[in-house]
Amino acid sequence: MTGIVRPLWFEPVRHCYRLVKDPCYRTLCLLEAKLGNAPRFVPGSLKLHGKRFRFPDAASFLSAYREIFVERIYAFPSDDGAPGILDLGANIGLSVLYFKQLFPAATITAYEADPEIFAYLEGNIRESGCTGVELFNKAAWHEDARLSFHSEGADGGRVASGGGGRVVEVDAVSLAHVLGERSFRFVKMDIEGAEETVLPACGSCLDGVRFIFVEYHSPVGRRQGLDRTLAVLADAGFRVSLQNVSSPRSPFLGVGEQGGFDLQVNIFGWRE
Repeated sequence: MTGIVRPLWFEPVRHCYRLVKDPCYRTLCLLEAKLGNAPRFVPGSLKLHGKRFRFPDAASFLSAYREIFVERIYAFPSDDGAPGILDLGANIGLSVLYFKQLFPAATITAYEADPEIFAYLEGNIRESGCTGVELFNKAAWHEDARLSFHSEGADGGRVASGGGGRVVEVDAVSLAHVLGERSFRFVKMDIEGAEETVLPACGSCLDGVRFIFVEYHSPVGRRQGLDRTLAVLADAGFRVSLQNVSSPRSPFLGVGEQGGFDLQVNIFGWRE
């Protein structure tokens, strides 16, 4: 009987408890009530944590807010109240704002390749009043270069590899060079498939990094490189935990795809 009755009361009680105890969950519920039916890829703005915040797509904004502020996927400990943080794929700035909430004195270096999305990032961070943040409108890459970039208009922009869509030229910076210039306690890498190229080129430069987050993407029709990505992290001395973002119940009957990827895994790496 317990197994039947529990779902009937547990979730409503849990929801009410979180509304009372978790201000970010409460904010998310209010945001979903306001933006849940908003059309895709229509720009908007609202007050977020007391400051004006702009976004290009409501659905992507809500999903990112849930992951970052409610599920706290980037949370990490630090004895130093001012850790160095490298944010690769900062998008419209929610991750930067979260890091500043976690460690107000943190120094953050953030990269975002998409010029249109970077404008949102720059404006949101300026509006927030955050200090100690450097923003770069560049892609993270295995070398300094000029790249063709597919701009999706929300959170799915990536280095172009054929196909349609709007393509722009962007500057790219060698990640190994960035890691060699200063020390970072935490590195976040959400670069929409480019991690397979970038991470192997900088594995030997990760010695000073204590925590690393990599959002691994498997492009449809290409050999999967999750094993090679994990090998780079293992060789660099990290222990990892994996979180499958897209997990169909019956993969043998079809895994589907989202944004051109048939697998997305969050990789959390840390040094023991």
